[in-house]
Amino acid sequence: MFGLRSFTIGRFFGIPLEVNSSWFLVFFLVAYTLSTSYLPAAMPGQPSSVHVFIALAMTAAFFASIVLHEFAHSLVARAGGLKISRITLFVFGGVSQMEDEPTGPGLEFLMAFAGPAMSLVLSAVCFGAMALMRSAHVTSTLLIPVQYLAYINLSVAVFNLLPGFPLDGGRVLRSILWALTGDMLKATRWASRMGQLLGYALIAIAVVGVLNGSLDLIWFAVMGWFLSTLAGAAYQQQLLKVRLSEVPLSAVMSSPVAFVSSDTTLEEMAHSYFLGGRHSRYPVVSEGKVIGLIELQAMRDMPRDEWASKTVGEAAHTDLAAVVATPDVTIDRVLSRLEPSGPGAVLVVEDGRLAGIVTRADVIRLVSSMDRQQ
Repeated sequence: MFGLRSFTIGRFFGIPLEVNSSWFLVFFLVAYTLSTSYLPAAMPGQPSSVHVFIALAMTAAFFASIVLHEFAHSLVARAGGLKISRITLFVFGGVSQMEDEPTGPGLEFLMAFAGPAMSLVLSAVCFGAMALMRSAHVTSTLLIPVQYLAYINLSVAVFNLLPGFPLDGGRVLRSILWALTGDMLKATRWASRMGQLLGYALIAIAVVGVLNGSLDLIWFAVMGWFLSTLAGAAYQQQLLKVRLSEVPLSAVMSSPVAFVSSDTTLEEMAHSYFLGGRHSRYPVVSEGKVIGLIELQAMRDMPRDEWASKTVGEAAHTDLAAVVATPDVTIDRVLSRLEPSGPGAVLVVEDGRLAGIVTRADVIRLVSSMDRQQ
């Protein structure tokens, strides 16, 4: 995301949680703003060290709320039969990354609304806690952070429910249009246009605000640009998936396939296959059967002094469920497997025989040819 590295910090409910490097920027910006502006005004008289400590705790609690928002999306999607590859925190919040699209407008609606619903629940809990704390005359040092979380979660819910794709509200709108028209692509186009209009409106508000001296509104311009860009890209991505849903793997696979025996040492693999070879990954075969996929990166991750003793079979990616597909499977169904974080290739197997291999490069060539034909 943004070309920056992401780090996995844990797995919850079986779903990996990642933090993109861009997230650290917004974390410290939020903490800085709270400690130098919001808290000094809300808690006058407190030393700056207290403001910094509370600001860091409030920022962490805010992003914990974002994580719960995204997990609400993910768990509803998974309950509907969709696969969630991971959740990533990045500069503009969080995103749940699905391997499949919703199968119907009903699931799309429930999945999209689940996140804002979680934010509304968190806001209601914080408002309730505020009422109890005020009746108990709790110190403002404890009350102010809870008040902030109440309003910030309410703001997250309201913003995300704006009817512009790919915001949650835009997905709700798409689900309704999908149900009315029966055409997901058309629904995506209309919802994406609403997203672009909302983005332009935010940019216009920012311009007017800045001209009138409200420099804080420059964030509206950033969010507006981000929303309008994502909205346009989301429709193009959906259009591409529709086109790829008409192309089977057999139409783009490379065949015959160069493969390597599982008992080959990594030393021999490096010199005989990767060095000077045409491929960065090879199917691994044992006793005539495909048992996995060996990538150049897997060798790089292995200590150099172990190459002579380790075999390809020991270093190969052996989760065949994520690697193998039949020739009639369409390309859109395997796109998630071709991502850099996945196996990077699909082995096409027919009647137990290795018929071909499909890599990211094959799909990129196909997409390029489609673009030239437009």
